Amino acid sequence: MKVLAVDDEKIILEDFVAMLNGMDEIDKAVGFTDCDDALKYVNEHDVDVAFLDINMREMDGITMAKRIKICKPMVNIIFVTAYDNYTMDALKIHASGYLMKPATEEDIREELKDLRKPVEAGREKRLKAQCFGNFEIYIDGIPCNFKYVKTKELIAYLIDRRGAFATNGEILGVLWEDKTVTGSLENYLRNLIVDLRGVFRQADLEDVIIKKKGMIAINTDAFDCDYYRWIDGDVAAINAFAGEYMSQFSWSELTLAGIENRLMEG
Repeated sequence: MKVLAVDDEKIILEDFVAMLNGMDEIDKAVGFTDCDDALKYVNEHDVDVAFLDINMREMDGITMAKRIKICKPMVNIIFVTAYDNYTMDALKIHASGYLMKPATEEDIREELKDLRKPVEAGREKRLKAQCFGNFEIYIDGIPCNFKYVKTKELIAYLIDRRGAFATNGEILGVLWEDKTVTGSLENYLRNLIVDLRGVFRQADLEDVIIKKKGMIAINTDAFDCDYYRWIDGDVAAINAFAGEYMSQFSWSELTLAGIENRLMEG
């Protein structure tokens, strides 16, 4: 669940957003003290729930809720206020909830359980990987533009591993199988990782890459992939396979052989 919080009191907002981000129900919470910045964010990102303070100097929460509903009518609005005299206004715009400050985690959970517009579990993912044929990866339907050509091969290899962590040494051995590992090559790999994470961060897709010291993996839940759907028995993905898998990479032949063996067994 993706959540937005708006309050013109910075300290109160920071504490509230920290509490939201600590809750299992919430994938990501962002906070804004500036209403225009918040509206811009809503226009450009997926938001399931917006927690809005009502009494703000720049723009009151009721007005902001109306503007959110114009651009993103499926966003659930929950008002958070120190006053109880705005209940009728909240009802008029069909808000999902009304919390009194200071709101507790339990208060928030109760509101999230009874949202007016349920969060769509099957929302289409912004990041898509095409593994059959030549490998390609898209953000919002546009091929990713990496700084280094080799970055594309790095993300392909991580996708091929299906969420398993790969050490830097393993990646070096696969992507540069004919080369001796040197300090400059290790630095190059670090640059590829920075490039990869930077592209996803810029697109607000930070959760795609999982990084540990000397290791990296892909979050398989963060994107759509024809190969993964093929594994799950998706008919469209099965029909899309025409005998090629990440054709531009030699190391992909092992996975291709596994696909072909499974087809013969099936």
